[in-house]
Amino acid sequence: MNSIIFNENDRIQFRTLVEQAQRLVIISHTNPDGDAIGSSLGSWHILSPMVPQAVVVLPNRCPETFRYLPGNDAIVDADTDMALCKQYLAEADLIIGIDFNQISRVDRLQETLAQAKAKKVLIDHHHNPDREAFCPVFSSEASSACEVAFWLYTAIWGRECINDSAARCLYNGICTDTGSFSFSNEHPSLHYAAAELVSHPIGAADIHNHINNTFSFNRMQLFGFAITQRLRIFKDKHMAYFYISLDDLKQFNADAADLEGLVNYTLMMKEIEVGALVREEVGRTKISLRAKYDFDVNVFARTHFGGGGHTKAAGATVNDTFQNTINKLETLLLKEI
Repeated sequence: MNSIIFNENDRIQFRTLVEQAQRLVIISHTNPDGDAIGSSLGSWHILSPMVPQAVVVLPNRCPETFRYLPGNDAIVDADTDMALCKQYLAEADLIIGIDFNQISRVDRLQETLAQAKAKKVLIDHHHNPDREAFCPVFSSEASSACEVAFWLYTAIWGRECINDSAARCLYNGICTDTGSFSFSNEHPSLHYAAAELVSHPIGAADIHNHINNTFSFNRMQLFGFAITQRLRIFKDKHMAYFYISLDDLKQFNADAADLEGLVNYTLMMKEIEVGALVREEVGRTKISLRAKYDFDVNVFARTHFGGGGHTKAAGATVNDTFQNTINKLETLLLKEI
């Protein structure tokens, strides 16, 4: 049961672009999460047999947690080789952006992507997709980019295009972006897609183990530190948030990828209905928001911070200091909840 309907002309155009392409680049957002990695590599496994040259380009390294996924050696990242990333983008004749809605989400590769002469296609699940930079655009407010990709590719090439490696990658992304099916995932289309993917020999239990049970010692210490030293709780407002500085990350020899999933710990407390993570970056601050029930964090993030996402999971990048962002977020949440 698929609730995601794609325009027929767009599907025909996309199929033609893929089948005529000689050099394909699949690109996702900065600080890639499980959905970004899963949808990028899943797309690569499905499309690379049709294209002479296909690579995945990322603004940052693939997090250690997701390097178990098949095809990881197809990734080129700007942390390791910026020049090569720019070369692939400049020489491509087809670029697929996946799991981001605005071209700015590729961060330091934004200018190169914008200037690339290739045809640009977008596959995403966030609000307000960039229809000026990308055409055609395949966007739906589904659970994940992996779910959108699954329904798009099967609508064009049939179920047989999903090989075992692609299924493993796409299922990984669905699991991470849905909190292992615990977020707002009421629509049957998600579970139909997941059922189709687990019909392949992907080792679903093994995927969940990689996602949830592969913390490094430093990451475990960082989470413990965050819970004991960097968590503010407002029980009367049913709200809590973490705040993590660059110095905190340095103390535990960690990076942004090591904070994946931390924000969800706020909602593990029965009294808490809205949770957040405020993370310092160089020259800016990142916010992640989560909710259990009626509070719409997508509207909150979009209204106050120019961000967005989904009703129960959203985020924003703020061009302000770490402390200013903390103060503003706390004040607004206390006012609106």
